[in-house]
Amino acid sequence: MTVAGAGSTRILVVGSDAELASALHVHAEASGWALYSAPGPEDLEVLIRAVAPHLVVLVLPPSPGASWGSALTAVQGATRVGIRVVMVAASREVVEPLAAVAGAERALSRADVLALPDILVESRPARPSPRPFDPSRSPALVPPAPAPPPKPPAASIPVVPVSLAEGRDVPTRPPSRPSLDLMALIDEELVVEHRRPPMNARVDVNVSLVSEHNFYVGVTRRIDSGGVFIATSMPPAVGTRVQVNLGLADGRKLELEGEVAFLRGKSATTGRQPAGCGVRLHGVPGWAVDAIERFFQARLPIAYATPS
Repeated sequence: MTVAGAGSTRILVVGSDAELASALHVHAEASGWALYSAPGPEDLEVLIRAVAPHLVVLVLPPSPGASWGSALTAVQGATRVGIRVVMVAASREVVEPLAAVAGAERALSRADVLALPDILVESRPARPSPRPFDPSRSPALVPPAPAPPPKPPAASIPVVPVSLAEGRDVPTRPPSRPSLDLMALIDEELVVEHRRPPMNARVDVNVSLVSEHNFYVGVTRRIDSGGVFIATSMPPAVGTRVQVNLGLADGRKLELEGEVAFLRGKSATTGRQPAGCGVRLHGVPGWAVDAIERFFQARLPIAYATPS
């Protein structure tokens, strides 16, 4: 469907919402928009090049499939060349996280658009889009600074035995405290250190639609059974404890502790899969779990079952 006018705003609407498409078609005739529509996200990148729209409107279904992940990648590239992107879904709670992933400037509910179609062309500041992955900037796992050397014990003060005091008055000493079992304390410290290995490395990693980093999941297919896959040519050994400064696709960041669960070397890669390591994350807060699993709708995680 095309409603065209000379010098009008070209709008490409992608999605199969009949009621919304009909309302926009009627409004386009009155407003002089050049309205183009596509029933689904297939070949969206080709459509964008052919239409050269000023605005792309993605109308998401209630449960976006894998094909919408490639559509979000296509519109993310479109935003970098100045094309505005608006995303529409049944509710803002569903669409806002995906709009942040795609770099869309606005996230609207379908009720907003049906009530006021002009809301689509209202100008808003665009969200900053994630920086594309640069292989030369592969994260380096930096060992922590060495701990300062322990301070030497204070010199003890010699005590003159009473038998050598040669008759001098010796002040009465308060009763001494029971002596500590130093060897027992040392053994206890060694046990604690064995149970809690030191943090060996720290890494900054940002996961987006275009990064070589990604999340991975285990048997439950949820982030609580997995973690983050870090693309790097020099991964640490399995079992290494890592401090992860994790940047999410919506721009939020969090600091987590993790442990290297598996390695993927160059000899094991196929196609475009990079080498690196999977880091099991500990203590992921609830809001981050929700954000990460909404991100799975736009980009599928790596499936990895840790050997038992």
